[in-house]
Order: sequence, then C-alpha cells, then structure tokens
Amino acid sequence: MSAVLRIRDLSVSFTGARGALVRAVEGVSLEVAAGEVLGLVGESGSGKSTVGLAALGLHDPARTRIEGSVEVAGTEVVGAPESRLRGLRGSRIAMVFQDALAALSPFHTVGAQLAEAYRVHHKGASRAEGRERAAAMLERVGIAAARAGDYPHQFSGGMRQRVMIAAALVNAPDVVVADEPTTALDARVQRQVLDLLAELGRENGTAVLFVSHDMGVVGDFTDRTAVMRNGRVVEEGTTARLLTDASHPYTRALTGAAPTLATLPGSRLATVDEPAPVTPPRPAAPVVDGPPLAELAGIRVEFPGRRGLSVRRPEPVVAVRDVSLRIEPGRTLGLVGESGSGKSTTARVLAGLQRPTAGTVRFDGRDVSDAARDTALRRELSRDVQLVFQDPYASLNPRRTVEEIVTTPLRAHTRMDRDERRERAAGLLKQVGLAEDRLDRYPHEFSGGQRQRIGIARALAVRPRLVIADEPVSALDVSVQAQVLNLLMDLRDELGLSLLFVSHDLAVVRHVCDEVAVMRGGVLVESGERDQVFEAPSSEYTKELLAAAY
Repeated sequence: MSAVLRIRDLSVSFTGARGALVRAVEGVSLEVAAGEVLGLVGESGSGKSTVGLAALGLHDPARTRIEGSVEVAGTEVVGAPESRLRGLRGSRIAMVFQDALAALSPFHTVGAQLAEAYRVHHKGASRAEGRERAAAMLERVGIAAARAGDYPHQFSGGMRQRVMIAAALVNAPDVVVADEPTTALDARVQRQVLDLLAELGRENGTAVLFVSHDMGVVGDFTDRTAVMRNGRVVEEGTTARLLTDASHPYTRALTGAAPTLATLPGSRLATVDEPAPVTPPRPAAPVVDGPPLAELAGIRVEFPGRRGLSVRRPEPVVAVRDVSLRIEPGRTLGLVGESGSGKSTTARVLAGLQRPTAGTVRFDGRDVSDAARDTALRRELSRDVQLVFQDPYASLNPRRTVEEIVTTPLRAHTRMDRDERRERAAGLLKQVGLAEDRLDRYPHEFSGGQRQRIGIARALAVRPRLVIADEPVSALDVSVQAQVLNLLMDLRDELGLSLLFVSHDLAVVRHVCDEVAVMRGGVLVESGERDQVFEAPSSEYTKELLAAAY
C-alpha cells in the first residue's frame, strides 16, 4: 500500500535569541499509508508536534528553516507557496488539535464553522449544502444535528473534540494529524473519541498521524509507532512489538513510566533516569481507630442559574448532591469522576474555598463549613489544608522567584524572618528533588515537572496535615508524571500526610490511593477500599470506567 504522507529527512530549526538557529527536529523520515494509523510518541520538547505542524506547512516561514521533504498525496509541502498550502489544508490534510476550545472560534456556531470548512473547498456549494454537510457530519460523530446552532462553550470537552474531528473530516482528507487529541479527556470519553477517529479513518481510507506522549493510548489505537527524543526518531516499528520488546532504553522507559491497572499499587514507577522499579508494592495504609481527620456530611453545592432576557426565573445548577466522605489520618482517598462530575467542587469545599449550600464540613472534629465566608476561619484551615493544582505553570506567579513562591505560606502563617524562610525554602527544594541554588529563578526557567515540584514544595511549607492534589499529573508527560507520583508517595510516607487525590485517571488512582470514591453528575455512586472498588465494583458506572481504562 503506497504512502499518502511521506516525510523524508525532515529538519526544522527556529530562530532563537540573537538570531541563532535552534534545531528542533533533525533527520526525521516517516511514511503513513492510506487507512493506517502511525503513532508519534515522545515527551514535551521531543519535536513530535513540530513534525505534525510541518506536515501542514503551519510553521512561520519568517522564523523557521525547514529542510527535507514532506509529501501529502504526492504534493510537496516544504517550500510550497501559501496559496497552494491553503488549498491543501482541509481538503487533502487536516488537523485535530489538543485543545478544541482554543481551536474553535467562540464567536461562531459549530455548524457555521463546519459549513465554512466545507464550502471553502467546494466553491460551487451553496449555504444550504454547507449546512446540510455540517449537520450530517455532526450526526456522524454522535452529536444531534439540532445542536449545529450551539457555540463551542455549550459543549463538554469530549463533545468539542468530536466537533474537531467532524471539522477535520468534513472534506474526507487523505491525511489527518491528531495532536494529543485526548490528553485532557476522561478515560471513557477518551475511548469514545479514539474509537470514533479510528472508525471514520477506516471508512474514508484516511491516514492518521497520531501525536501523543502516552504509550498506553498509542498502544490501543495505532498500527505502528515512531518514538522521538531530542528531535530524532530513536525507534520505529509495529506498536505491538514496541510495547512488548522495545530495543531502545528510552522506549522501554516510556512504556514503564505510566501506571496501568495491572501495575502493582504503590510500587515505584520507572522513569527515563531510573528505568526499572526499585521498591516492592506498598500495601494500603491501615485504618487507625478514632475520628477521621476530615469529614464531609451531606454536602450540597448549588450555583445560580443563567440570567438573560429569555430567562426570568433561572433554576440553580446543582454541582454536588448529598456527598459524604471521610479522610482518615495518614491515608490517601482517591476521588474519581469524569469532567463535570463535581469532584473538584467537592475538593474546594473541603479546602474552604467553596461554601456548601447544605451539609457539614469538619476538620479534626471542628465544624469549618463556613470557612469560605469567614476569613479568619479560612486562614486557620489553610495552615492544615494545602493544595497542589493541576496546571504547574498557571498556579505559580510568573513575577515571583521560587523563594518568594515557596515562602508565601510561611509569611502568612509564621513569624520566621527572611533568613529563616529562605533556609526553610532551600530545605523544601531539596526535599522535592531540586537544588537550592534555584531559589532565585522564575517559573518559566523550569520544566513542567520541575514546576509541579515547586508547587508541592509550597504546599508542604507550613507542614500541613492534609494535602489536596487536584489532577496534579494530568498535564505532565508520562516519565515526568512517574517522577511526581514517586515523589508524592515518598513524601506521604516520610511525613505521614493524608491526601485527597482528585483524578479522572483510574490507573493513577489505583496506584497511589488507599480508598476510592467515584462521582458522577454530582452524586457519589460508590466508595470503599481500593481493592474492593477495583476488583468488585458495585456501581455500573464504575464498571464502565474500568472497562474503558483497560
């Protein structure tokens, strides 16, 4: 079968500081045949997305030097004029981006955007034909045609990604480049999107270049896989072989870094620098007799409904309904659910950042339900309860040095002087695996995994008793994710911390948690010991999540 996407000896360089060229991709050669799915795997900075963008000619020619050849259905992309590339994009090659909300126009309905993509490449098509094609494509990706008049913000993350797939396939292109299209999606929605992309690709004979950092996802979806590191392809072959018998140590490290449901709970995860597990699995922490450290009882959270000319009496939105949870001293509770399930809202209630509409929040036996409204109470609670956020860049002030960031809680809760705070910050950096000479640097000077370590150091500054980790590794590459998970487990054991670990990744939750609670639609559908929930789930919804994760 002949290749419809042929990349030969591709090198890409960007203009860096003082005009120097920075080589991002060097000597990459790949081929993808019609109907085939090729995975392109690597960590952030490996060059995989650069290759995908080069296939569509999307790099800025003013600051990019591209050498080599990229052919799409026999048409050369490298060096082609923009007029030819505009005709090629959408009709012969299309792209599914990672962030569908950012890629779709917020000012136009999804139907209008699909219709425009169709009519641009079918000059004789009428507006009615464009609307008809858009409606048909929405139906094909499982979205009712009646929703063509809705805007992107009115859809869930999974549905927006379906719209992106519809837009990419509206003209039945020869090639689709899918750049991390499911990274931010829950396991069940991720499975639905991947199955849909594979099915439509087979129907149309479309070649798919699937860019990802997750070997587990690539293993489920691709026929062959190429592994990139530092701008080069280090290994290529059938996906089945790479997952079971990879020859390059970097490929083996990527394969072993992401926990699966078969991974021994609590065992040390492999990383690029530490390719083999070095510790035995950790048994679940025992339940200690006595009252829980934190407790939610009958929590309900409502948000005001929409107000507008057509809505006179908006109904409130119920985000959490009658949720009751206990976190025992020294144990880790995993809170699982899809986007919109209410898990993050529940975590905010426990942290004193969201006032419950009804119910009681207790910490160490004390009623702290009103902490979100009572400044003094919230200040007291924040000494014992700290958070680690999902985005390690957005959660750190870019104008503050690491020392200033890490010592913020110390300035609020202690009487330490400047030298004492700096000494404490240096010790915290060492504790999370960073050198103390980095105290005077800024967040942008660190990698994503290093920034997350800084966020963990800040959370530990005042020696809290409970840490709430809200999707702390979902934005990280698998090897960096393994480093952060290993660190969290080490710190938990060393400091005797209690953890509330919020995630949609069942494999990660099984790996780090002692107990698991599952939420759906704001309701707690199941909770119990880790092994009980994963091996003998009582809820049909939990069974669906587990089936999607395998």
